[in-house]
Amino acid sequence: MNRRALFVVAAAGLLGACSGRQDETRVETAKYASEVIREPSGLLVSRKQPGVLWTHNDSGGGPVLFATTVTGQLLGEFTVEGATAIDWESLAQDEEGHLYIGDIGNNENKRRDLVVYRVSEPAVSLVAPTPVKGSVPVEVRIPFYYAEQKAFPPAVAVFDSEALFWAQRPDRPGGTLYLLSKERGTLRTALYRFDHLDGPDAQPLVRLGDREVGGDPTRFGGMVTAADTTPDGELLAVLTYHAVFIFRRPEDSDQYLDKLVNRIDLDQSVTKQCEGIAWLGDALLITNEDGVIFHLPYALEPREGTFP
Repeated sequence: MNRRALFVVAAAGLLGACSGRQDETRVETAKYASEVIREPSGLLVSRKQPGVLWTHNDSGGGPVLFATTVTGQLLGEFTVEGATAIDWESLAQDEEGHLYIGDIGNNENKRRDLVVYRVSEPAVSLVAPTPVKGSVPVEVRIPFYYAEQKAFPPAVAVFDSEALFWAQRPDRPGGTLYLLSKERGTLRTALYRFDHLDGPDAQPLVRLGDREVGGDPTRFGGMVTAADTTPDGELLAVLTYHAVFIFRRPEDSDQYLDKLVNRIDLDQSVTKQCEGIAWLGDALLITNEDGVIFHLPYALEPREGTFP
């Protein structure tokens, strides 16, 4: 069976939930099929190329972006020229289709070289017989730091992140990047905003507030690992190891953690260490470090028990 036929057959289950209700007791999953995707971290559903996902490996994986189908079939592999990959953790996309790659992982809370790279989205094909290999140059380098961090490392580890997202800001036209912290021991996450995306000088992030996300501290509770907004910007999904939180866009501010509209608890014995989340219609795709792609349908609807 050729790759196009395989994509159409395999994607039917994942995409079908966006157009018609299915048996909600069945868990739709897929898996990244290529061994080059060893420990996927960031996840992005392309807004320019329907049916295309973007991901990358976690720390130590090299500055490479991977394009896949929604069922994990490799479509392309692109080296990002001009970038290093110390600890890539997250992807975001603006309205013009630029990709933002977050080298924002800071497990030991002592990095002074945190940076986001902006690139143009490479073109891939769902019907090509083999994956394409290529490169894409960095267009803008956006270094940043946490203004309130005075010690490297600090006494409390609150200056790590694995979650970037693109959203509108109320005080000026156009959107910008936002970042959520991954904190150890606080069971909270802080919301930060990038004030500009021009580079080249390092900018302090603007801290907007924080929110408790709870969870069991002995099972990585409180650690935010990904976030994504819907294309219209109305909903924000925030992923932790133990739950997904969905927020509605505020009307007159960018306090994106204020209006919680749904929470979906995860069965960690099944989902394990989840690292990526992305909207696909009214559903969510969630990926873990083992390369499994979970499909969570009707993400706004209340759910009894845990997913899956």
